[in-house]
Amino acid sequence: MTIIQNDAPLKMKVTARVAGLIIGIIMAALPWYVGGPHAVQHPESFWNCLITGLLMMGIAVWALVRKRAYWPGWAFLVLAAWTVVSPDTLSFQIAEMTIAHLIVGAAGIVVAIVWIRRALGRLPKDRPVVRGRTFTECSSTERTLYGLVLVILGVGYLMALSYLYMTHEGLSGKPGLTVQDIAISYYGNRSGTKLEAMLRGPMQGFAPQGDRDQIIAWLKSGASESGYDKTIHPIIERDCARCHSSKSGLKLPDFTTYSSIQQVAKVNTGMSLLTLVKLSHIHLFGIGLVAFVLGYVFTFTALPVWFKNAVIATPFVAIAMDIATWYLTKWDPIYAYTVVVSGVALGAAWGIQIIVSMYQVVFLRVDESRSPN
Repeated sequence: MTIIQNDAPLKMKVTARVAGLIIGIIMAALPWYVGGPHAVQHPESFWNCLITGLLMMGIAVWALVRKRAYWPGWAFLVLAAWTVVSPDTLSFQIAEMTIAHLIVGAAGIVVAIVWIRRALGRLPKDRPVVRGRTFTECSSTERTLYGLVLVILGVGYLMALSYLYMTHEGLSGKPGLTVQDIAISYYGNRSGTKLEAMLRGPMQGFAPQGDRDQIIAWLKSGASESGYDKTIHPIIERDCARCHSSKSGLKLPDFTTYSSIQQVAKVNTGMSLLTLVKLSHIHLFGIGLVAFVLGYVFTFTALPVWFKNAVIATPFVAIAMDIATWYLTKWDPIYAYTVVVSGVALGAAWGIQIIVSMYQVVFLRVDESRSPN
């Protein structure tokens, strides 16, 4: 760790203010971006975005002119927060407008927080600045530890992606993993049943095509008890009872009686709220710890500070966005696209952290004059 003197002149940086101005321009332009030339045909979203964007732009311009004013940062934060939590945001007729509104509002909150932090951080120019160590100053033992952690967590992430692919793939009846598969996982397939989604997805390899077609036809015909006794029960005994029975000892639905199979013969409404809450706290704790470990190791890379801060912060923002959009997708399947975007952002940030950190652990030459051993 190195302490140096900060000789920069006492002045307010304008980065956050310029970012706020850009956020305002984007907000004002949203109606045309989403609705094109027909933007004015949806006056509720058109005027909401235009007025909000103009207010954001006005606050940012005032702050650029009056650089020592404190209040614009707080005003921008309140406006961005209201953009996200306002009831109007979730009631737009165009679902894409709601998504864009939430994303731009969330970006505005981040910009406002940085803005306020800058405003409150007016410190003397001789305040010492602390620079952390890099891998060149780490001992060989530390580098070995960090390298092994990166390998294990990298493999673990690949396994997690494989699991997600295998559990969500094919739910829409199409090969591969699609956005529609993600939507069905959370929103459900309101035109079908849970059993049908299972037969078209993860269970399709456990029964012949002909048997699966008969079960699906029975479900679409109303899933009558007489049809179950005559046609479906023999198929269940032949293909499914080994696992889907009370005698199997597995925590799987029982298909051997009509009363038990009715639980999955109902319309598929996706994951229950209880399941979402359970998965949320598991992911927040588990993925949050992984993000901390990878971010901590990444702090030792020899890269510009602004870039490291951005890459370290991205997974935490992506995690929050991902879990929040689970619930939004449960409400409206259009938000499945945001689940995909946040997942891609998380994977990209972790990929950068793992690859760059591993490269520098292996190839950066150790500074023997500063390394313990």
